[in-house]
Amino acid sequence: MKLYKAIVKDMDGNIKIIQSEYPNKSAFIHDLRRNGYKVNPKKVKEASEFDRILDKTNAHLWDWE
Repeated sequence: MKLYKAIVKDMDGNIKIIQSEYPNKSAFIHDLRRNGYKVNPKKVKEASEFDRILDKTNAHLWDWE
């Protein structure tokens, strides 16, 4: 199991960061979508990589790729 983080939008359009432990990235994305969140798969990363992007870059779209 790995710790993943994602930037998502809820049904009201509010942006949230969600963190959870899953066996793989696709299972995490599937569960987020099943719970009604809009998810961009590029903005779902392992927690350490996610934190690095937010702390060390300007979080432009190309930083997530």
